[in-house]
Amino acid sequence: MPLVNTIEPAYSSRSACIQLVKKKLLSAQVVHPDEMPSNIITMNSVVTLRQTAPILTYSIRLVYPTFDNVRENRISLFSALGVAIFLGKIGEELTYTNWKGEKRIQILDIPFQPEANGNYVSAKTYGMDNSPLLF
Repeated sequence: MPLVNTIEPAYSSRSACIQLVKKKLLSAQVVHPDEMPSNIITMNSVVTLRQTAPILTYSIRLVYPTFDNVRENRISLFSALGVAIFLGKIGEELTYTNWKGEKRIQILDIPFQPEANGNYVSAKTYGMDNSPLLF
C-alpha cells in the first residue's frame, strides 16, 4: 500500500485502476513469500491468458508501472488488464474494460511466479519495508 500511495500522484490518469488495486490490497490475506500459493498471480509473474472474443492466447508479465513495455509483453499493474489479473487464480475468468471496450479473459497458467521459484525480491527494492505478501 505505501508503494501505491507513493505512485498514485504520478499516475492520476489511472485513478480508477489504482482504486481497484487498493481495494484488492485491503481485502487480501497477508502471507510470507514462501507461503504464497503458486496458483496466484503476484508481481513479476508470467501469465498465460486466453481472450474469448476474438479467441487469442498470449502470455504477459505483470510489472510495476515503471517497467511496463507492451512490445515486450510487460503489463503495468495499473493498466486495466494488470489490475484485473492481479491476485487472480489459474482457471479464473475475468472481465475488464480497456479503450477497445469490454474484454473477457481466462487465466490458463502461471508459468513463472517469483515466490514459487524462490525469487523473493525485497520490498526495499521498491521503497518499502520488508513486508509480507498479500493474496
